[in-house]
Amino acid sequence: MQQNVSINPEASNKDLIVSLIKDDLINNKLVSGLTDLGLCAGDYHLNLSETILTLLGLETEDDAIHDLYFNLTQQSNNLDLSDIATRDQQLTALATKVYNQLCELC
Repeated sequence: MQQNVSINPEASNKDLIVSLIKDDLINNKLVSGLTDLGLCAGDYHLNLSETILTLLGLETEDDAIHDLYFNLTQQSNNLDLSDIATRDQQLTALATKVYNQLCELC
């Protein structure tokens, strides 16, 4: 069964990259929460950093860039995502901040 997937031609590369960063922030928050509960969840990271860095045109083999990305995305642990009314706003703000800081390296 073939699914029809529509692509929004208005979506910019920035929008798509910010969306990927948001997904990574959510995943990081989940994995950190599971780890805090004593579960071994480290194997469940999505490893989206390679894709995001590649889309930005950054060197994926550079440890300093990966360290920066890791440190920026770890800020998701400080977000309170329990309020559904502010969740998307918080994630978008942090993802945009991560995007902008990475773009400074481009």
